[in-house]
Amino acid sequence: MMKSSEHQYAEVALKSIIHIKESGSERNAEDYARVCHIFPSMVLLNGSRLTIAFFHSKGRSKDGQLSMHGQYLKDLGKAVGIEGLEHETFKNSTAYRQLTIRLLKAANWFKRYSEGMLKVNSSGE
Repeated sequence: MMKSSEHQYAEVALKSIIHIKESGSERNAEDYARVCHIFPSMVLLNGSRLTIAFFHSKGRSKDGQLSMHGQYLKDLGKAVGIEGLEHETFKNSTAYRQLTIRLLKAANWFKRYSEGMLKVNSSGE
């Protein structure tokens, strides 16, 4: 049985949120949940290219570790089936629009699960 794209997004988002929750760091869970909430609105305001570039710029902490922005990009890329999402190039505007729609649909699942499992409300607090 083939999974729908929505099922794929939900499954990856759930696994990602569980991984963050079980990491034991409340700070990481809060940061990840906050990132889950800001990504969709940033895409709607700035477009996916600029939002991905911003998240990529925040992708590593000062000590070189993957930050929650970077982890989110990695997880979101996995959900939409693109490894290295920050390096994605767009052949034309149609491909860009289609990817933006897929990103927003997947991001919605991350946001839903972060609200329910990481105990962060819709304002990101």
